[in-house]
Amino acid sequence: MKNSEQRIIDGLNEEQREVVTAQRQNILVLAGAGTGKTRVLVSRIAYLVEHCGVDSNRILAVTFTNKAAREMRERLIGLLGEYSVRRLWAYTFHTASSHILRNFAEEAGLTRNFTIIDTSDQLALVKRVMQDLNLPADICVNGIRYNSRNYLQKIMDEKSRGHRPGMEGSSILPCFYDVYALYQTRCDKSDQVDFEELILRTCELIESNPQVRHYIRLKFQEILVDEFQDTSSLQYRWLKLVSGIENLDPGKHPANVLIVGDDDQSIYGWRGAAVENMFYFQKEFSPVKLVKLVQNYRSTKAILSNANSLIKNNSKHVAEKTLITRNPDATMVKLMESYDSSDEADEIAKIIRKLIDNLKKDPSEIAVLYRTNAQSRMIEKAMVEYGVDYNIYGGARFFDREEIKNTLAYLRLIVNPEDNISFNRIVNVPSRKIGKVTLGKIEALRREFGISMFKAAEMYALKNKSRSLQNFIELIHVFSARVAESPKNMDDIVRFLESVIEDSGLGTYYREKSAMDDADSSNDRFGNIEELISDISGRDYDELSDQGFDNAGEVLEDGKEISKSRNTDDNSVPENKKMKYTIADFIQIYLSSAALMPSSELLKSEEDSAVNLMTIHCSKGLEFEVVIIAGFEKGLLPLERYSSIKTDQNAHIEEERRLAYVAITRAKELLFLSCANWHSSYDGQYPTGPSPFTYELDSCSIDTDMNFLDA
Repeated sequence: MKNSEQRIIDGLNEEQREVVTAQRQNILVLAGAGTGKTRVLVSRIAYLVEHCGVDSNRILAVTFTNKAAREMRERLIGLLGEYSVRRLWAYTFHTASSHILRNFAEEAGLTRNFTIIDTSDQLALVKRVMQDLNLPADICVNGIRYNSRNYLQKIMDEKSRGHRPGMEGSSILPCFYDVYALYQTRCDKSDQVDFEELILRTCELIESNPQVRHYIRLKFQEILVDEFQDTSSLQYRWLKLVSGIENLDPGKHPANVLIVGDDDQSIYGWRGAAVENMFYFQKEFSPVKLVKLVQNYRSTKAILSNANSLIKNNSKHVAEKTLITRNPDATMVKLMESYDSSDEADEIAKIIRKLIDNLKKDPSEIAVLYRTNAQSRMIEKAMVEYGVDYNIYGGARFFDREEIKNTLAYLRLIVNPEDNISFNRIVNVPSRKIGKVTLGKIEALRREFGISMFKAAEMYALKNKSRSLQNFIELIHVFSARVAESPKNMDDIVRFLESVIEDSGLGTYYREKSAMDDADSSNDRFGNIEELISDISGRDYDELSDQGFDNAGEVLEDGKEISKSRNTDDNSVPENKKMKYTIADFIQIYLSSAALMPSSELLKSEEDSAVNLMTIHCSKGLEFEVVIIAGFEKGLLPLERYSSIKTDQNAHIEEERRLAYVAITRAKELLFLSCANWHSSYDGQYPTGPSPFTYELDSCSIDTDMNFLDA
């Protein structure tokens, strides 16, 4: 029988074992595509617990997606057991920040029931702020039109740089800092936090509060960060603060930090990712052990040969590396050239038809990748003509559907009556005939007294006979009282949710809407609400306990008590001291989870056996037996539209080359690179031709022979 260490390292290659069994120190793992980094991370955590004596409750693993965190937990259960894994912190930056802020809510200027608002709610708030500042919905500056989305993006950009409204710089957007300041004031008064605020406020909390900083420093002994090349400057600042390398208390040692990343796969510069963070880490966390993972377990030699040949043309590398594989070489990479984009779409559909019919390929293992969403239109049309089932990976989130957002808005208002966005969303859903005049008067009261919309509505209802408004207020009061109760089991929560849906009128409203929809409609509105209830009741709420900070080994040296808002961990508190979770606690965890589900984790499909269509950005982290890259041509890859913007054009080309590299390395067995010589647009056709990246590929492992498809 294998001992525990052998069980952990069994099957790992030499470089992987070097990472897993390294002494406790700062480590940079340069992990190429398909080199098994997830297995290395999981094995490293198991090794720290089993052989280095690290309590799993002292380990923080930071991933970029909830899916990756779940996968990590699932793999660890097999190595460590459920108890240890339940105590482990394996979260995204945003979720980890949410847990820290809820534990130290008072110190952060929040309540434990603060609401996390998603992009659509942020946009609604910005629109209202602009209206209140008498700014038009569309503003023209130097012939360019800007709207609320531009203001929201700029606010998020400022936050990602750690800038508050008072730290004024320059902006082409008129009255931008007035919009930003009022937006943030409204969020603070409503006890609401947006995505970037989660991270920024956590940074500010640790920087400004010595007790919290000391407490967190004691909490985490080992920190592991996945996909480090995608971190922003604010996330890097967060890591330095949480690890203790920044503002370290005298005589204290920082946590050991292991980062895993691939500078060749850094493709999110447009949203703040800074590949430079990998270079900063080597300097600021020195000494740092560097280990390169280059053994690829995914792709054929022909595919990797082209990936290596392409990416070596970039000048900025943390360290040189060349991916290798022991996979048997198979078909060469195929280059396809069509007359125009319409012909290209037909060729792609025709090839997929042959892959399915002749080579018996599973449709779900085929992906068509493209640089821009606009490219999918012709491809979809061709798919229909050739009878190929397909799914668009990257459609609307389940949580963005109208009926789901309205149901969640009721729950948000019930647990946080200060939530103005939710009040405005559902006060008239279903219709209560509360007119614009009434809502305008409530809004006026809100402004005059600086209170929430719900409190203003209560004030208005005292002096005005609006039975429908009074009924709405009473409904929220009744359910706000009920959420303070402790459920005996999940059935109690289900019954509560069903009461909210029926008593609010949402049930009847969406049953009628579902009945009115076309028979062929795939969107069963009430069915979606039922699915939501099922999801809430089926969740693993162990997160309720492991989001806390336990007392074991963490008593402050000066004996001072941290805020009473801090939750304690079930595992460390005597049975008679355990907190009784309320319905509100369960709902709050779910609401946070829903809000923190990013666009990269959208519902993948409604058809399991269907070809996947997606942008290259959406494909990051995925793999398929067959990959077809559409539009591998001039103007699309690299994308030309940014060339007129005053930016570092070489940096842009290098990121586009990394994007092409990511697309190529998604393929396991077959890779097709497709281009058109002419591209159609609203103003006619213009010549394109092969991407300049084509001439950087390995010509010895590319051909145009498609005869194998007719086998």
